[in-house]
Amino acid sequence: MYKKGDKVIILDYNGKPLVPQVVAEVEDVYGEDRVRLLLPDGACCLEFVDHFEKIDDETYDKYLHAVQEREKPLPVDLQIDIRKFAAKHHRRRKDEILKKFDQDKRYVSILNAYTGRVMMYGKENINERFLWEYKEALYGIVETRTFFHELDDSIPIPDLT
Repeated sequence: MYKKGDKVIILDYNGKPLVPQVVAEVEDVYGEDRVRLLLPDGACCLEFVDHFEKIDDETYDKYLHAVQEREKPLPVDLQIDIRKFAAKHHRRRKDEILKKFDQDKRYVSILNAYTGRVMMYGKENINERFLWEYKEALYGIVETRTFFHELDDSIPIPDLT
């Protein structure tokens, strides 16, 4: 029998944990067979007790951290017409702006590729070389977005901490 505050992991129709794993906390009990779950994003849902299983706090924290890591907002490609953008900023050289723009696109693609690999294979299965590229892309995207933010303050600087 489940009680309020129990930590659970959501199961698929075969009784195995979903991939990637999703955890929840029992918010309220509505009888022997149904409970209300509080999900990591703050949403709640009614669920039958055979669709999840109880886990310990350490496992819950590990999977919750993984969920929060997956849910981080990713930077998107800058949607600017680079020629018009460069024409507006005469004091910067056009090739300097173009170089930063190309770097930004490369960093965005590395960050998106990393997120996809983590979802498919898990963070622990990412090789060292790609992990190094990912960390470099994190610093790089902040640098390029800061450069563009100085030229146009409507371009946000991502907080990827």
